[in-house]
Amino acid sequence: MFIQSIIDGIVQVIIFAIIPFFYWMIAFRKREKFTNWIGFKKIVFHNKSKALIFSVLSFAILLVSGIILLSVIGDEAILANVKFTSMGMQSILPILIYAIVQTSLSEELLFRGFLLKVFSGWWGFGVGNFIQALLFGLLHGVLLFTILNPVLVISIIIFAALAGWMMGYVNEKIGNGSILPSWIIHSLMNISSSLLLAFNIL
Repeated sequence: MFIQSIIDGIVQVIIFAIIPFFYWMIAFRKREKFTNWIGFKKIVFHNKSKALIFSVLSFAILLVSGIILLSVIGDEAILANVKFTSMGMQSILPILIYAIVQTSLSEELLFRGFLLKVFSGWWGFGVGNFIQALLFGLLHGVLLFTILNPVLVISIIIFAALAGWMMGYVNEKIGNGSILPSWIIHSLMNISSSLLLAFNIL
């Protein structure tokens, strides 16, 4: 399972990075390196207290929405991390690969690394951050409309979108355009929710 997790993680990161890479090749290749443009750069917090508050709130909102989802969902088979259910200690390394690389890194590359920067360039940060956050929320809830109460699904979308907005704000307005803050927050949330399944806490 560990080797498969590594393969799955690498494949998903490549898939999520293809469009950003080609967009960079066309529009920004002559201005800066891809890694710098996408947000792989040193975090320079302009306000550490504000960064901590927004980061903790983002993590808490994502975790609470994840716990609510795990608690009420009838068919857990649709959850990406259901494969870790009841696995205990043997799931630790696969969970780390899944949480840090496969889901968090790939989604941060797409949403906060690519979409936020592109949309902000087109319409300004306020609109750009709102749109990427809304798309992030929809990604985490739209498929649930067929199996859950619509009010609950809308709540999950709002929670995820709010966390996505906060992570975008931390990255761009407090963290010098680095995607590392949101990658850390997102990873910690996915690790936490996967461990809850692995050790049958929920």
